[in-house]
Amino acid sequence: MPHNPTPAGNRPDTARETQDGLAPLSVTQEQLWLLDRLDPGNAAYNSTMLWQLDGPLDVEALRRALAAVVGRQQMLRACVVAVDGVPHQRVAGEVEVPLTVTDLTGLPEPDRREAADRMVTEAAHRPFDLGRPPLFRVEVVRTGAERHVMALVIHHIVSDGWSVQVLLQEVADLYAGEVTGVQVALPELSVQFTDYAREQRERLAGPRGRALLDYWTRQLAGAPAALDLPTDRPRSDGADFSGDRYVFPVPDKLRAALGELARSSRASMFMVTLAGFTALLSRLSGQQDLLVGTPVGNRDKPQWGPLVGYFADTLVMRGDVGGDPTFRELLGRTRTTALKGFVHRDLPFRSLVEAVRPERAASRNPLFQVMFILQNIPPRRRRAELPGVVMTRLDDVRTTSIFDLRFDLFEFEDEMRGQLEYSTRLFDRSTIERTARQYLALLADACADPDRPVSALDLGPAEADGAGAAAAAAAAAGFNDDLGGY
Repeated sequence: MPHNPTPAGNRPDTARETQDGLAPLSVTQEQLWLLDRLDPGNAAYNSTMLWQLDGPLDVEALRRALAAVVGRQQMLRACVVAVDGVPHQRVAGEVEVPLTVTDLTGLPEPDRREAADRMVTEAAHRPFDLGRPPLFRVEVVRTGAERHVMALVIHHIVSDGWSVQVLLQEVADLYAGEVTGVQVALPELSVQFTDYAREQRERLAGPRGRALLDYWTRQLAGAPAALDLPTDRPRSDGADFSGDRYVFPVPDKLRAALGELARSSRASMFMVTLAGFTALLSRLSGQQDLLVGTPVGNRDKPQWGPLVGYFADTLVMRGDVGGDPTFRELLGRTRTTALKGFVHRDLPFRSLVEAVRPERAASRNPLFQVMFILQNIPPRRRRAELPGVVMTRLDDVRTTSIFDLRFDLFEFEDEMRGQLEYSTRLFDRSTIERTARQYLALLADACADPDRPVSALDLGPAEADGAGAAAAAAAAAGFNDDLGGY
């Protein structure tokens, strides 16, 4: 690959950066660095997005556009170095653009897709050395005269889901300028992620940090050490991130009913669907007190919006199903917990773990083992676009799961779908499929009669009929074409 360093021109490096290029990590970044030190070579925190590109792709224009974005976004040139045992991020002045192009058109046509699949799968699972920038890569595989497969792989220590969209949009805008000859000037960045990391450290060292610690230690006092869901296999002693995904549709009628229940209860769709998930977990585990994780963006200032960086963190939602409440009562409890949690969202999860000091085990995530996410996907985010090129999202090829279960609901303008990411060391596929059916049945019954006790909510038949299973499989087949790495 030819050397193609990033340009130094459009690069708003912060004035507060030290002369040796070192800056503090955010607390969340530091946690990922520690996890990497404990398990070097682990690709569980790689984020991957895949597309099929149909049309006359100009690879060199893509390379130049990517180089310009790398030049303006510090985290795309950053790595982590330890000085006297203390990790810092170092931002390189320039890096070689990590774009690799492989031409497979010399192979027989039936063999090209299989070879491309192998290449992008390897790229997705290849670990990053956190001490060497850049901590992302783009693999482009040519499988036809005007057909390519492209993989973007980026480590979470420099990125989150929002960041990926920022990166894609900036590359797309600059690529359009390259291929049309019309100069594109992206808005100047007034700050960088290192400014956020410093501001976070300063805030946590002051009164706000003490108030946050006080709130969360009181909120989680006496919480259970773990959520004990029934599993198909015993939990192993060590960490194991092997995983898979199951995708299913949410019926339109149920989505409408959930929206109506949310409106009548002065709640959000997130609160209603989280209450349903809490009820299901309680029914499956037999626990009335349980903890669920949910992500927060932490981009509460306008200047953070256009940056690539790891802003996202995790809130711990404590579910209270004590006294066998009605679903409406559980929803009220969930609403109160969520509102208070979001007000106190800026305590990093790592700081919370250090303060609460839960029982630790290598095979369990501390505090919570199940994550719940509702993603509202606006129309403009369903597909990325390059001029003259049709981009079709492909299935995520990663086979990892950080948690026992991660439950995503994706709400579009015209439909809702669910995805269960699960640990294959604990669960069989059939168990996960049944869990999805139980969730939908419970929600449907809760919407029909929200004043029914949680213990009486219907979990549906033990097994889906053939038509239901086929519909779920059909939805899964097309789902990741749209969503992939969200």
